[in-house]
Amino acid sequence: FNEFHPIEGEGHAPWRHLKDIETWTRDFLFKLLNNKTSHVPYYFIAIHNEPFNMPGGEKRIEESFSVLREMVKKANEYNIKLTLMFSPQWADYIVKDKERLTEVKRWEKEGHEIAAHHHSIYHGNWDGYTNYPEDVAKKERIKRKGFSEPYLGTLKDLISKLKMINPDIHSGCMNDEKDKNCLPDAIIYDTCSGFANFGEVIRVGDASDPKKGINEFVLVGKVNGIKRKWLAHYQITTRHREKLAENVFNSLDSGVYGVVTHSVESQAEYFYKFLDFLHSKDKTGKYSKTLSQIIDEKILPEREIPDELLNP
Repeated sequence: FNEFHPIEGEGHAPWRHLKDIETWTRDFLFKLLNNKTSHVPYYFIAIHNEPFNMPGGEKRIEESFSVLREMVKKANEYNIKLTLMFSPQWADYIVKDKERLTEVKRWEKEGHEIAAHHHSIYHGNWDGYTNYPEDVAKKERIKRKGFSEPYLGTLKDLISKLKMINPDIHSGCMNDEKDKNCLPDAIIYDTCSGFANFGEVIRVGDASDPKKGINEFVLVGKVNGIKRKWLAHYQITTRHREKLAENVFNSLDSGVYGVVTHSVESQAEYFYKFLDFLHSKDKTGKYSKTLSQIIDEKILPEREIPDELLNP
């Protein structure tokens, strides 16, 4: 029972420790009732399709689309489902060509999830969308980068773009780790909460730690009065990171492990290696899920984020 939090003191049990016991008991019973005969955890893979909001950006998207096509093809060979997270610039690119749109729709029919991706005003390359006033956003960009990308609209505008490729879009990675104002109302399932989904009830996730991809529970909380749910993923963007992810995956016999990479040639090799690794553990892709499937199928228990932490 090394997960158990001992009660401190004599003759009394502080309420916060009783709450720990309650949480541990609930999670233990959930795992017991949902125990699988296999020792392979469920897993999900997200692909970030970057906005490239810069001169020559559409050319970069064109190149990345070709890379993404091969990534999807390889995943299909192993019956592994991907969560494809598109920035609004990709939506513009996709709908310009009927065949491209048909291809993306086919990916969705094959079981892949069409989700959203946002680079906020705090990111290295802002996608141009924000709910902050244009002057405030540009001031923040100049402070961070010395210049500002063009302002393109609100988060509602961003969602309107993405609905061109998925009218039911409701999930994504919206760069809301530090600022929940980056989360559009339409996105109710997200992978960028800024908190870990394992261990202590609430703690900030370390992006460099491969354990960040461990999901023992779904985090739940309200932003702008709307109930949201979060999972976490770990970036397998280098060979070293990919091997670390393999090691953590091998240490798990339950829960969900999430990883993320990008549709760029320099990272595709490590994605393929991780697919090969997963296939060696899960020959039929039985434990492969999309972000929404994990939440909708209630594979994990839920844990609430206190409002004072979520919306400080």
